[in-house]
Amino acid sequence: MLSNVSFRNIRGTTSTQVAVKLVCSQGVPCEDAELGDINLKYNGKVGHAMSQCKNIKPNLLGTQLPRTCA
Repeated sequence: MLSNVSFRNIRGTTSTQVAVKLVCSQGVPCEDAELGDINLKYNGKVGHAMSQCKNIKPNLLGTQLPRTCA
């Protein structure tokens, strides 16, 4: 089980539209994850950065670009 993990102060660019991907098991979901001050920009020509989350409900702090697990 993944628990008590923090991702903070992450900045930069991504070449894929899915800039943040947090996928946990349905049988053992992730717990007590924290995301704070995420600022990732998609450098592609079409669309914008996005997140993909499954079986996780992180605590969100500060800036969230793209909107994470919303």
